[in-house]
Amino acid sequence: MPHPENGLTALAGAATVALQPADDAALWGSGFFVAPGWILTCAHVLAPHLGPGPGSVFHVRGSGQAGSRPTAARLEAWLLKGRPDPRAPVPPEQDLALVRLLDPMAHDCVWLSDRAAPASHRGAVSGYTRSASGTTSPWGADVEFAGASGPFALRVVSGAGLPAGLSGGPVLDLGTGGVVGVVTSRLLTEGAGLAVSTAALHGFGPLAHRVLAAHDTWHASRRPRAGDGWAALQERLPGGRVVSGDQWSPADRCTALGLLADLPPPEGAGPVLQTVRTVLGEGFPRPGRPAPRSWRDGHGLLHGGDATPAVVFLHYLQLVAHCARQTEPDSPAARRLADWIDVRLTRVAPFLRPLVVHATLPSSLLPRREEPREAVPFPVPGDGHPVVTVELEPLFYARPSRFYWRVRLDDGHGEYRTLAEEHVGAGVRADELVPRLAGPLAQAFHFADLPGQPAPLEVALPAEHFDTGVHRWSTQDTAPLRPLGEHRSVVLRDLDRRDGLTVRVRERWTALHRAETLTALRTSPPGRSAGVPLERSGPGTVPVICRPVGAGEGRRMLGEALDAGFGVALWCTAGHPGTDCTEFCDTMVRGAGALLEQSRTARELPDRLRQLRHRIGATREEGHWAEAVALLWDDPTRPLPADDITPLDSP
Repeated sequence: MPHPENGLTALAGAATVALQPADDAALWGSGFFVAPGWILTCAHVLAPHLGPGPGSVFHVRGSGQAGSRPTAARLEAWLLKGRPDPRAPVPPEQDLALVRLLDPMAHDCVWLSDRAAPASHRGAVSGYTRSASGTTSPWGADVEFAGASGPFALRVVSGAGLPAGLSGGPVLDLGTGGVVGVVTSRLLTEGAGLAVSTAALHGFGPLAHRVLAAHDTWHASRRPRAGDGWAALQERLPGGRVVSGDQWSPADRCTALGLLADLPPPEGAGPVLQTVRTVLGEGFPRPGRPAPRSWRDGHGLLHGGDATPAVVFLHYLQLVAHCARQTEPDSPAARRLADWIDVRLTRVAPFLRPLVVHATLPSSLLPRREEPREAVPFPVPGDGHPVVTVELEPLFYARPSRFYWRVRLDDGHGEYRTLAEEHVGAGVRADELVPRLAGPLAQAFHFADLPGQPAPLEVALPAEHFDTGVHRWSTQDTAPLRPLGEHRSVVLRDLDRRDGLTVRVRERWTALHRAETLTALRTSPPGRSAGVPLERSGPGTVPVICRPVGAGEGRRMLGEALDAGFGVALWCTAGHPGTDCTEFCDTMVRGAGALLEQSRTARELPDRLRQLRHRIGATREEGHWAEAVALLWDDPTRPLPADDITPLDSP
């Protein structure tokens, strides 16, 4: 019986093709079949010869095709943004292309791993090369994985070197028997190169879901009769061997992913991470790994170092079936998945079955019962609702102001994870913060947003910078010119309170959230002595400051509120129209008072303000009092993590 690694390498080679011009006079590079009629390759292989969209016909040819004859194909899509610079490498997250055959034909498909990174150090690559005499022939070799270079690049080393023409070929993880990457370059040192992680496929959006669903359906349909197919060979690997129904086999995985392929994709990474957390007790992927984009990715996050018990996967699948019924109660695909779970559960030890049978979704994934016009309470510790945090640390010596920054994610269960940061060098100018943070924030929201529940954003910075209009920022996940504060709660926190939350702050916070009514207190109006009203104000009082707080009178007012222990306050970040409180200031205080009266609890205030901003944006009303208003929401029960600034590695 041949060794399973040799069989898997042969299967990968059979699904690999050469990409050539229609006259077959040259070799552009390699590619491989991932689903019926679909080939994955590198974008830089095709870019010198084709335009960015479907058009010119070229040929693919491989030993696994019917008759090994050249077959017409064309580019369906690539991830490149513009034409690549021939003098610079293409970024890994952009160096993928999907090619489609023009006519159906018989061919094999590789098995794409559901894991975001290799699970072993040993791999194999396949592809095509062209000799000096003009002969195109298959080529393959063993490689070692030498770590990652960012979330979408894998370093590989081959003793045989990586010849020209190999770009676009598959990289197989011999530990699990799944394809984890696409060869992209041979840049680093002799015999070394880079591969694009197959996780970058999600950059194709809905097209990726379509192709991956076709991939999983194809493998699920072939498994029962393919004794020497992918799943059968994977079961003979050390990590794939099972001895009882309590273990999850490659055949189980193949069937399960085929059933998941029929479900609609999740709304971002949030539902996937929340579901995985319910099963494992933690839901963050490892640092540097891409966000999960599909139920398939969630399945991959469940794998442990050893054989993972079947009940873990069945628990996850049961929760996914529940999620699918949230949007389509009578979903046939969810019913098929649930029926298979019931059958597979009969092979699990009886005392473990209730964990799956009685599985329920976490509260964060349950549909909200409030009426559309009701406010969504701001998250509290342990309620399972994530919050995105941006910390802006000004460089004390920089004029004008420059900042170091960090983007964190509070997963709603007490765990903070740093997603991106910049804490070396000269810092970022205030006017450069929005473009610099747009990408990291979009990624953070992808992690944190739940179906119909955009995660709140809190920005922590020193009080002298509280006039930064963070609610007016835009990120890559919003429509052009649509401010963040219109579609998610945006609040500010005092960075200086990170290390010294006082008893007064906690007492005032607790009193505010127990108060039966909320009232606006205009700070230091003419004729009233400063400080006393704030110190003696009732438990439901919220200070309202009708001018900027970065300097002058506004800074004094804010300082008094912070000294008095207030964790909630409202102020106008725009320039004060005059030296005295004018009609606009009176309007702001009345409007803030009405907003507070509408709130049944203090936790509703951030979303009430968000709803108001959304209405202002929809009607394009100019000069509204809430347009430039900022909200302090400094929850001492959710303290900011301790400052753990560490220099980032140089690239």
